[in-house]
Amino acid sequence: MNTRTFLFAGLAVALVIAAAAPFIASSNPDGLESAFFGIFGAKEIQGSEISEEHAEAAEEEVTAITGNEFSFDSPFPDYTIEGLAKYGEAAAIIIGTVLVLAIAFGLSRIMARPE
Repeated sequence: MNTRTFLFAGLAVALVIAAAAPFIASSNPDGLESAFFGIFGAKEIQGSEISEEHAEAAEEEVTAITGNEFSFDSPFPDYTIEGLAKYGEAAAIIIGTVLVLAIAFGLSRIMARPE
C-alpha cells in the first residue's frame, strides 16, 4: 500500500467514525463536566438531571475561589450546529476532524521542508 492510499484510507476511517459518533454515543455522558456538577451538588453522581440554579452557583463559587473569569463563545457549542439535531452534531464533528487533520498535514509539510 503506498503512502497516498494509506492517508486516504485513514481520512475515510476518521470521517466515518466522526459521522457515526453522535448516533452511537451515550446521550448522557459522564465526563468532567458531569463530575464537576456532581461534586458541587448540581446533580446526582449517577443521575442525569442538572439543577440549573445549583450549576450556576457552582460555577460562581469556582470563579470566586480561582479568580478565573475567562470564557469564550464556542463556534460549535456542545459539539452541534443548532437546529440540525444529531446531523448537526455529526457535521460539527466532521468539520472539527477535517480542520485538525488539515492543520496536522500543514504542520507536517512545513516541518518536513529541507533547509
